[in-house]
Amino acid sequence: MRAIIEVICAKGLPKRDIHNANRVNLLTLLWASTMLLGTVIIELELPLGDAIFTAVLLLHVTISIMMLLAFKRFITELDELEKKVQLDALAIAVGVAIIVFSSGSILANAALVPELKPWLLIIIIAVTYMIGIIKGRLAYR
Repeated sequence: MRAIIEVICAKGLPKRDIHNANRVNLLTLLWASTMLLGTVIIELELPLGDAIFTAVLLLHVTISIMMLLAFKRFITELDELEKKVQLDALAIAVGVAIIVFSSGSILANAALVPELKPWLLIIIIAVTYMIGIIKGRLAYR
């Protein structure tokens, strides 16, 4: 259990990598917050809701681009071993998402399950990416 906590806390990574990861994490939190805020604005049907929604959407897109660029920088500046761990985890996350959503789409078209929601895709990718990072760091300790 202690080993898992150490790899989650990124013990042993250079300060630069931890700084870059923290930047990505902060932007991810802001990204999720603007996504939630946009949803709340739609549901509350506020006066001037369209103008507020447009501003939040533009903020969301801006933060999304910043997050993408920060993640690219994070991956680019990693040492070779951590880069391998990250890219392997991304490959697993994308593969699982493709399998789940393609199978889910077939099942939904057959009316065996409800249609999968986009937020589920984000959760699947995030969880499998985190599991992949933990598994990879434990394997290469």
